[in-house]
Amino acid sequence: MRFTRSRAPFAESAGSVPAGGATSGTLYVTNGDSGDISLFRLDVQGRPVLDPPLVATGRQPRQLVFARDGRTAYVATALDDHVHQYRVGHDGRLAVLAPPMRTGASPVGSVVAPSGRALYTANTDDGTVSLFAIGDGGRLRVLGAPAVTGQDSPRGLAITPDGRYLYVSHGRPAITAEDTKPPGFVVVFAVRTDGTLRRIGAPVPVERGGLGMSITPDGRFLYVACEALTSVSDRQLFGFAVGADGSLKAVPGSPYSTPDVPVSAAVTPDGLRLYVAGGGLDLDLDAATSVWGFTIAADGALIAVPDAPFDAGRGPVGIALTPDGRRAYVSTLRAELISFAVGADGRLAPITEAVPTGGVRPLFQSVAVGPR
Repeated sequence: MRFTRSRAPFAESAGSVPAGGATSGTLYVTNGDSGDISLFRLDVQGRPVLDPPLVATGRQPRQLVFARDGRTAYVATALDDHVHQYRVGHDGRLAVLAPPMRTGASPVGSVVAPSGRALYTANTDDGTVSLFAIGDGGRLRVLGAPAVTGQDSPRGLAITPDGRYLYVSHGRPAITAEDTKPPGFVVVFAVRTDGTLRRIGAPVPVERGGLGMSITPDGRFLYVACEALTSVSDRQLFGFAVGADGSLKAVPGSPYSTPDVPVSAAVTPDGLRLYVAGGGLDLDLDAATSVWGFTIAADGALIAVPDAPFDAGRGPVGIALTPDGRRAYVSTLRAELISFAVGADGRLAPITEAVPTGGVRPLFQSVAVGPR
């Protein structure tokens, strides 16, 4: 599928949050190359304003996730193999909660169990998933030995809303025609009652560079973005129906072609739309500039929303939606935050100009909307 790029005018006028003015929430961006976290205030129209200072963290922070009560946050850092623990203040500021916990080698994706009692990280360089229990006050402790995935380069994680099954995407990026990287897979784990993992079924093939995943809120469908350039493959986005036993079956039309090297995916809270950030081509930021939008049909098939794809700066790599589904935020390799209003038909309309994060080079799924 190929579509004309959208260049919509701003949905709302640009501006800044006035001193003491009303805000509607907070937003965070992890900056991979500067090793810090940016805090943004969102005004009542959803416009982000950077609120320094940035919070120093470990080397190459990746995905930031929150405990279910919103009082603690966790950030995996890929170059020092740790997950950092923060208390989230009433004003949204992050303060160190406890010392970092050791993960496997090079953690990338993270996810908190729906129960709120466990945190998992996908460790790219040693083929494992680290398991942590979330205790009283949000502090982490090791839950058990890392789970071995059995495939090369685990990178993304997703868990069913009932907490019964954990999915792990695998593979290295395929961004040149000469790439001969290992194939991509999704590996399925059953989650035991104590939060430990048991691998089930055969690995499910996807394209090389399996990365960002998102599950619909009803747990029926799973979507996997694969970091593969169109000239290498026309299979960048996979959709699966999730069986009662955790098994995966391709939805009609899967796989889909979504150029610009997709890396991150997000389903709207109502389960009606899927958005995919396609900025993995950091060799040439001008060639990777889009967010793709889809309507999710009753059978899980994807239908492009009107005017998709949408311009989203240079190298869009992270995407997050507000809890009401009315706003979408995209982080870019150029260290900018792009803001969109989400229309009733799924169109994305820019809210304001791109806002610098203050850091350097956000990476995979580097934007997170804070708890209310």
